[in-house]
Amino acid sequence: MDKEQPKEMSFDDIQQAVLVEIANAEDNRTFQKEKRTEYWDRFYGRNLGNERKGRSQFITRDVMDVIEWMMPYFIKTFASGDPKIEIEIKGQPPFVGKALMDKIQVDLSKGTPTIFTLFYQWFKDALVSSTSHTKVGWVLDQKIVKGTFDDVTPDNLTQLMDDPDVEIVETEEIGGPFTPPTWKVTAKVKQTIKDGIHAENVPNWEFVVSSKARDVNDEHPKGQETEVTLDYLKRVDRAWRDESDEPYFRNLSELESGEGKSEHLDTLTGEKDSYMGDDQEIEDYSGADLGAKTPVKFKEWYTRLDVNDDGYLEDIVCWLGNNNLLRWEINKEDLIPYCTIRPIIDCYKYDGTAFAELLVEIQNLKTQLFRRILDNFDFQVSGRWRVDPGGSVDLHALYNHTPGGAISAKQGAIEDISPPPFNPGNFSVLEYVDKLKENRTGQIRYTSDMKEKTATGVAQVHTSTMQRLELIARIFAEGLRDFYRKIVLLYQQYSTGPFMAKVHGQEREITPEMIQGKVVCTVNMGIEASLGIEESQKIERMMGLLFKVNQFAPGLLTPEKIHNLSRRYITSLGFKQADDFIADLKSYVKKVEHAQQTQQQMKQQIMAMQKKMAEMEMAIKEKEAETKAVKVQTSAQLKAEEMEQKGLLERIRLEQDAQIAQEEIAQEERESMRDYRVDMMKVLNDSRSDKQTKGA
Repeated sequence: MDKEQPKEMSFDDIQQAVLVEIANAEDNRTFQKEKRTEYWDRFYGRNLGNERKGRSQFITRDVMDVIEWMMPYFIKTFASGDPKIEIEIKGQPPFVGKALMDKIQVDLSKGTPTIFTLFYQWFKDALVSSTSHTKVGWVLDQKIVKGTFDDVTPDNLTQLMDDPDVEIVETEEIGGPFTPPTWKVTAKVKQTIKDGIHAENVPNWEFVVSSKARDVNDEHPKGQETEVTLDYLKRVDRAWRDESDEPYFRNLSELESGEGKSEHLDTLTGEKDSYMGDDQEIEDYSGADLGAKTPVKFKEWYTRLDVNDDGYLEDIVCWLGNNNLLRWEINKEDLIPYCTIRPIIDCYKYDGTAFAELLVEIQNLKTQLFRRILDNFDFQVSGRWRVDPGGSVDLHALYNHTPGGAISAKQGAIEDISPPPFNPGNFSVLEYVDKLKENRTGQIRYTSDMKEKTATGVAQVHTSTMQRLELIARIFAEGLRDFYRKIVLLYQQYSTGPFMAKVHGQEREITPEMIQGKVVCTVNMGIEASLGIEESQKIERMMGLLFKVNQFAPGLLTPEKIHNLSRRYITSLGFKQADDFIADLKSYVKKVEHAQQTQQQMKQQIMAMQKKMAEMEMAIKEKEAETKAVKVQTSAQLKAEEMEQKGLLERIRLEQDAQIAQEEIAQEERESMRDYRVDMMKVLNDSRSDKQTKGA
């Protein structure tokens, strides 16, 4: 027998299931709506509903006074200075998380609303309404622009073809036979209008959650219903279409024509109208106004359904317009983009307790007491009269009498029946009510009696006053931790380009790859309880004493003891992450040991260098002595050689002189022989001449 194939849920089936969940969640919201309406009525000082004509209608503003007194502390804590949430990305250097937090703060400050306005509305709404929400998301707005590029080189053409935001429609090769080839390219370019993080406040009348939910991140359905324009839906559809150019939202044309309207669209009224009071919003369009400005009741719903019939629930997100399903998909972001804070946590409940709930009863009671006092004061000033109908009393003058004025009437026709004056002793009731308010809220009044007390007593009163604020701030910090964690997850999924950050005073590029990894967000803020302050003061005194003793007994305070004292002092002030202020002891000891080893190695190296230098100096001296000896020996040898050379030269000179002398002697002998011969020839010639003479 063939196994039956799983049957996936159809589009209509998903729509029907989601509409049932939303209807049940809206019923759950009705119970909270009545309480929130009363809280905001008291905050704005609206009528109680039991007012009587001609009687005092004064209303105290205790809810507003206390809430506005609390707000500066929360704004100073979370919206000024360094953020109280630290980001760590596992596997990445610590500076990456700090750089990303700085980037988030800058981006949120540039958005609308700014981070200051966002936090201000978030905190105030929580204090008055018991639970308030924000929504984070990544806004992408793009449009397709068709353009023509002339003289595109082969390299540029390759870049255009590889660009995911460019779709080439047509190419035409241009250029002559003697010029390099170029192309004329017609392409569709995806132009980004906005691409970045966005955060906004979600009013209570827009947020809808299942009655089974206990936390904003649990598996139970929840979402938001608000009013948007058709233009908004078209922009989202344009930005998130895929490459197939299939519509992102279905049935937008029906919404524009009015065919997609559904009954029961007034789910946003009621609590919203009550909150706005007399300041009702004025619609800036008529009922017949269609087109891009057409109002649409838009719902974004996060739930879990077995859409593929595999026996397991899938996390999905659905978008509905006028109660008609526009789109559904698997929750690819793997997060619910809403963040919640509550001033007072109710165990095992989604909604907390509003701080205004502690004050509503007090404000109503004070209002009634003040009205009675003011009514009595008015009776004492204006009086109350019994008039004889037949006494010819000028009632107009009686109703509008002025000091020194006269009233026409018969004697005895007017009788003063004003109630007795308010007993001053009854004002203690107001003191009791104010004391009750102080006990509930922690807002202590500084009276003249307190000023006469010691500085320690005033400090204790201030500490007890701040404890309630610090506790609520710590609860708020958990909501902010979830807020920043989800923003980091969105950056990890959608950030495409690097950004510059200042790391240790130098600009450094942070790439999208560097921010990938498991996100860990921690709260770093202390709660200054009086017990902690007292403990920190004792530790300060003890540290001062021990350091003085250590001067006389060195070694008493080891690094371990100093480290323990430092950690104990930091934690006594309420800071959980002591490692943010001091180094880990093991790391410190290793660092010191490494420094000592390095110092010892440097000493050894210095000693070795000194020994080597001494050896080198000795070798140099020996070399110098050897050189000197060699120099002396060489000098003697040179001198002997010089003497020998001189003797040789002398012998040569003598030989040359002797040879020259011999040559001179030989020359003289030759000259003598020549002279002799000449003389002999002369003698012979003379002899011959004589003979010839004698013969003649």
